[in-house]
Amino acid sequence: MKKPYFFLFCFIVLNSLIYAQDDCNTQIEYVEVESEILNTKRQLKIQKPRNYDANPDKTYPLIFVFDADYLFEPVAGNVDFLSHWDEIPEAFVIGVNQSETRMDDGVYDKENFSPSRTGARFFDFIQVDIMPYLRENYRIGSFSVAVGHNYMANFMNLFLFTDKPLFQGYINLSPDIPEGFMPYIKDRLETIKQKTWYSLATGSKDIEYLKTKTDTFYEDLSNIGNVNLSLSYTSAEGGNHYSLVTYALPYCITSIFEPYTPIDEAEYQNKLIKANDPVVYLKKKYDLIKELYGLEEAIRIGDVMQVYNLIAKQERWDLCYELARIARDEFPASVLYNYFIGKYYQGVGEPRKAYNAYRAGYVYNEAGGITKEMLIEEADLLKEAFGY
Repeated sequence: MKKPYFFLFCFIVLNSLIYAQDDCNTQIEYVEVESEILNTKRQLKIQKPRNYDANPDKTYPLIFVFDADYLFEPVAGNVDFLSHWDEIPEAFVIGVNQSETRMDDGVYDKENFSPSRTGARFFDFIQVDIMPYLRENYRIGSFSVAVGHNYMANFMNLFLFTDKPLFQGYINLSPDIPEGFMPYIKDRLETIKQKTWYSLATGSKDIEYLKTKTDTFYEDLSNIGNVNLSLSYTSAEGGNHYSLVTYALPYCITSIFEPYTPIDEAEYQNKLIKANDPVVYLKKKYDLIKELYGLEEAIRIGDVMQVYNLIAKQERWDLCYELARIARDEFPASVLYNYFIGKYYQGVGEPRKAYNAYRAGYVYNEAGGITKEMLIEEADLLKEAFGY
């Protein structure tokens, strides 16, 4: 996330692949939704998750994009790219086209900061027409993120003030939020009881007054102590009011889904290595993914190996028992159970059981860098030492 040019390059390559290939699984659908509230139809752009059809029982998070006529493709490209590499979960990207209506859609009362006139009708259209339609016709889960730029980023914040906000995440790209509205948002974020992710983005070459407001607003929000709030901020070096979108989106999106990501070097050093029990930490990580995002995710083999590597480094072989049980449940056809349980038995002074465990693993598949040769080597060492 600290290499914006890399992400810009990836985004350009990504779009050339996603939107130019006829056989791509992420082609865009266009749907028109009839609305009595607006007394007209509105067009939605919809990108389904790549593996949506292959997982008929799975639900997915929603990334909802305002100003989809120009903002949809950058968001959709980043979501597809990041989810492909498992940095974020697969998700729907759905946006509403506003090319001819955005100024009317974003109307709000400048005194009490609530939707007004045509803006009130658009606000109700999102809540009453769009969201029920999407949940009825697509397998959308409980977690949703709103993305807005400039004028509609301001309007998007009005959804914070409903009794049960539609969105748990808010990505504000160079938001044009009135200074008088900012204290209301801060008060709401200080007391909100729903877990909420709030992300602000600007650029070093953004419109000056917008950059100044965004920087000041972030500093003010940084003082909030609400445990339900996860706040993030980025300023794209060299990014102007429009190019900052491409720079900032990967950072904003991954910040919202940070607990989901595989255990990397930073998480290993800053969290895993400090845990009293790394196996418990692993279990809680996936419990948290379910709690926050409503996702029943299988434990990644890479995360299991990160935990094992720490156990081996600390020589806490007693912890291999519970890790072996996870391996048995998650990867039953692999050698991991036998390897981990063998390490456990060696560690607790039962070499015969360790020997038998290693030998029993020969018939299973190699996984996580653990090979059959490694099991054979461990068994041979025990045989040589104890004469089995």
